[in-house]
Amino acid sequence: MRVAMPGILFVLVMAQPNLATGMMPLYRSTWHLAPLLVTVVFAAYLLALVPTLAVLGRPAGRTGWWWRIAVGVIAGVAADIVMAVADSATGACVARVAAGVSVGLVTGSISGLVLERAGDRGRTTMATATVLGSALGTVAAAVCAQYLPAPTVLVYLVHAGLLTAAGIGVVLDRAPLTEAAESPAPTVSTSRLPADGAYRPVTGYVSGVSAWVSAGLVVALLPSYGASLLATDDLAVLAAPVTVYLVAAWLVQRVVPATSRMAKPVVAQTLIVVGVLVAGIVPLVPDVTVLLVAGVVAGTGQGLAYRSGLRIVSAASAPGDHARAAARYAAVSYLFAAVATIAFGAVATAWSMSVAVVVAAVALGALLITSVVAVRRRPAPASAPETPSDALV
Repeated sequence: MRVAMPGILFVLVMAQPNLATGMMPLYRSTWHLAPLLVTVVFAAYLLALVPTLAVLGRPAGRTGWWWRIAVGVIAGVAADIVMAVADSATGACVARVAAGVSVGLVTGSISGLVLERAGDRGRTTMATATVLGSALGTVAAAVCAQYLPAPTVLVYLVHAGLLTAAGIGVVLDRAPLTEAAESPAPTVSTSRLPADGAYRPVTGYVSGVSAWVSAGLVVALLPSYGASLLATDDLAVLAAPVTVYLVAAWLVQRVVPATSRMAKPVVAQTLIVVGVLVAGIVPLVPDVTVLLVAGVVAGTGQGLAYRSGLRIVSAASAPGDHARAAARYAAVSYLFAAVATIAFGAVATAWSMSVAVVVAAVALGALLITSVVAVRRRPAPASAPETPSDALV
């Protein structure tokens, strides 16, 4: 249980910012939200997450874990309470900021705790918990809102109770499993692959930006996009494309080797563009199956693109700078995602969501072209030392 409890807590922490995703069509109709406000609500989470990760997210040792976990849990519970009483986009933005602070504070400390207790298996545990929490948050909120009473209140109160219990359980169990009193903060593995070192860092950053711009589009707008075009108001059905996107992004990293041709940044970004283009034909073929296919294809590209980008950026950094390089990479990806998502919302408000999806496809296509140019101009591969392992998103 000592090994499982931190993972359970992280699942619950990651579920919180995704609860609103599953209910966004309901919020949009109840609060009369324009698409721009929907994307602002989404972006508020990323805009709070980035500085929290950068400033407070990487404790130097285990003594710094506990207050971060405790404050992060409190911030998550506060996000639940604010969302439960929110009646406008303003309240939702406040809650999303609290959720960003929560995830930013907890991630590094929980990673260290899981790695301390589970060893190398902890990396897989954290990756699984990230996707499981995101997917469960989306699905659970949609199902509760569709089939249970008090749809915008009950799910947050239940989540707040579970999060509080798990947080108390983790914070009270501080004894280390080893004799070491201190454990270093989690870092990206210092191994490299020659292929990753052959790319320019800009290729890695563009790949990460592409991955998270697609995530912003899918998570923020796809449920409302489906609601506006499909003959259904079933929140569980509308949340399904987001869920398969998240699961595909995680699963492909477990199945596809990082050295395979499919895992290369240009191929991964091409999958993202194809997935968004498939979503773009929903006005012509209004079927949820089309959105599910789009979610699988784009999610596959997202998982591969983010991983390949991180590997490239880490391979270009000094061995002792991998953790900072990973944090910088994540910050750049999240910031571009926030700005792009708001831009897509502005386009959807001024014209339509269908136009916003087309604009997103064009923007992602431009990023793909940038990657192609950068890859063609990369230096000749030199013999190089090893690769960073898969990172947590």
